[in-house]
Amino acid sequence: MTYSALQRRDIRLLAGLRAVSFLGDSVAMTALYLRLAPLGHAWAIAALSIAGTLPLVLFAPLAGSLVDRVPAKRLLTLLGVAEGVVCVAIGYWHGLYATIGLMLALSSFVAFSYPGYSALVPSIAGEENIAASQGTMQAVQGAASVLGPVIGGVLVGSVGQSWPLYLDALSYVVAAVATTMLRHDRRPSPRSTIELAQSHTMLAGVSFLWNDRLLRPIVLTTLVFLLAINVVNVGEVFFVTVTLHSSAIYYGLVGASFGVGSVAGSLLAGRLGQGLVNLARSILVTITVVGVMIGLVGLVSRVAFIYPLMAVAGVAAGVANVAFFTLCTVRSPEALRGRVFAAIGAIFTGDQIGATATGGMVLALVSPRTVFQVGGVAATLCALVLGPVALRASRQAHAREDDQGA
Repeated sequence: MTYSALQRRDIRLLAGLRAVSFLGDSVAMTALYLRLAPLGHAWAIAALSIAGTLPLVLFAPLAGSLVDRVPAKRLLTLLGVAEGVVCVAIGYWHGLYATIGLMLALSSFVAFSYPGYSALVPSIAGEENIAASQGTMQAVQGAASVLGPVIGGVLVGSVGQSWPLYLDALSYVVAAVATTMLRHDRRPSPRSTIELAQSHTMLAGVSFLWNDRLLRPIVLTTLVFLLAINVVNVGEVFFVTVTLHSSAIYYGLVGASFGVGSVAGSLLAGRLGQGLVNLARSILVTITVVGVMIGLVGLVSRVAFIYPLMAVAGVAAGVANVAFFTLCTVRSPEALRGRVFAAIGAIFTGDQIGATATGGMVLALVSPRTVFQVGGVAATLCALVLGPVALRASRQAHAREDDQGA
């Protein structure tokens, strides 16, 4: 890791502002679920979840295209202010339809800020520090996912349902102000960069991922793997509370053990080498570990045995996340990174939506324990069957780079 003093300052500032935003979002979502739960309508919770994710799929082409054409700091600052205003409105209006509609508006802005910040990170860190910077960003996101539900629940119980949303609004505004303080910016200023950005359509991110002979098998392997794991996530609460007869507290600790592990794994992965073969191998090995751990969870008879298994799975998932995003960044032309990250967000968000629907149908047919067992086996087989193709592609890509450099 060879950060300059200015790079180190901006990476720390960016990590801090993203941590504040992620934590605010996690707190707010917890408050909103608690707001709608007393209504007794499962469709309302589902609608809120869809409103919070669907725009990331629908607006991905436009978002990525805009990110690749506009200076990052200006765009992200305006988006932060807009997101803060919407959060204030969600906190003020508590009606069901107002909540869902405003959540749809908020996630529409997030659909633009996500690829914007993702593309800004390597511009600050430099090409040689992508793994280290990704490790830091994934770690703060993991920490927020652990702390957010706890803080959100405490705030709702102590100060009501509006203040978590007002605090989330404040987090967006603070992030917007902090963004203006960054010394680095991502500007599409060089003529070659502008020409490359303008020569591709809004779907260039998806096309690039599909046409790249290394990223295509990696993305497909990861997509199938996440489908299996996300189906398991749907059954997790039933497995812990119904099958193992444990309380909500124990269920919360299961998620916390995975989250803490993912933070540790992300920080550990910051030391990864950025060679193509090394990154591809890291992804395949770690998703295999996750699959094995999930399958073993399906065999336990007491909830206490789940915690170490989920912690190990979390460490492996943290490494896999960092390795995956590092590989995608290294392989992507700088001028296309906004569209590439938007495409990645859309693909995996769509995968999550599909897995949630599939999980509900699967649970109607088999027990939660069986879901864990089958999901773990499916995730492991995914890596073992599709992985060799991806590894072979990484070696071929590495060989081509060596030939070009010779």
